[in-house]
Amino acid sequence: MADKNLKHSCGTQLKTYLLGSVAIISTVAAVVLSQPHSAVASLKAEACFIEDLASNTTPAVFTPDSVVTAHSDQLNNQLFWNTLTKSWLTDEQAQLLKTAYSIGYENGGHEHAELLQAVLLQETIAGQLGRIGHMTARVGKRSYGVMQVKVTAARDVLKKHKDFGRFRSDEELIVALMTDDDFNMRIASKFLLYLGEKTSSVEASLVAYNIGLRGSRKISEPDEFKYVVRTKNNLNEVVQHFNQKFIASSDMHLAMR
Repeated sequence: MADKNLKHSCGTQLKTYLLGSVAIISTVAAVVLSQPHSAVASLKAEACFIEDLASNTTPAVFTPDSVVTAHSDQLNNQLFWNTLTKSWLTDEQAQLLKTAYSIGYENGGHEHAELLQAVLLQETIAGQLGRIGHMTARVGKRSYGVMQVKVTAARDVLKKHKDFGRFRSDEELIVALMTDDDFNMRIASKFLLYLGEKTSSVEASLVAYNIGLRGSRKISEPDEFKYVVRTKNNLNEVVQHFNQKFIASSDMHLAMR
């Protein structure tokens, strides 16, 4: 008789426990469904935690904030916001900026490298504007490639750097300037250094790059020249921040290759 009473008592307690559990689960579900998505995510996190405990594995840290942070970090490692154009740099633009730094650093050190990058942004927004210059200009005045190099400028550089290649015709050279970004930037880098030797300041060399060496001598205040101002803005507001994120934190030689 005592056994029957004991079994009846246990059965009653079990039913009460089960009914109570169902009520709690129903209440929790109702509350969760009425909450924003973050609460649902939190419930999923708890479920994962309980499941890990049940399987005797180490529970993973899973919260909505950590997921958003991880996702943001992943994006930030791949993207860069150009504050001047109000747009994200594409993979191609980022790679061109890295290559420009590598070439510039090899030719003239850190400052020259960043100057080359700033000019790259000013000329074509690092390739975004294409490889062909103003078609309205006369053939002899047109510029080509990501650095908008003129044929005459390229010829001047090639006279001193025969290892860059030999081009029997201007047409052949123009094709190379438009299709080989690395070659185009190497020509531009050497040309900027050449202009630096022929002028009195970096600002004056930038003017010469834009309108020619002869024309630059007519500009009395090169630091106020529009091309110079815009190139410096590229340097201060985009290039330096880009390099801090993608170049300065890593081996600058290996990262560029």
